[in-house]
Amino acid sequence: MTGFEAQAALSEAREAASLASYDIQKLSEDSVERQALHNLLTAIDALINAVEAGSDSDSDAG
Repeated sequence: MTGFEAQAALSEAREAASLASYDIQKLSEDSVERQALHNLLTAIDALINAVEAGSDSDSDAG
């Protein structure tokens, strides 16, 4: 995957996570589903950040 393709994929992932966050906010505040989805979204955000940091360090090394 080229740097441009990786950046496009990360951008798409961030947009999808943002849309999911918006939808999660619509759920009842005390629901188990909302908490579970929030935890999942937090994990996805961490993965996106890790991939982004890895692609940044790959760019620096090249």
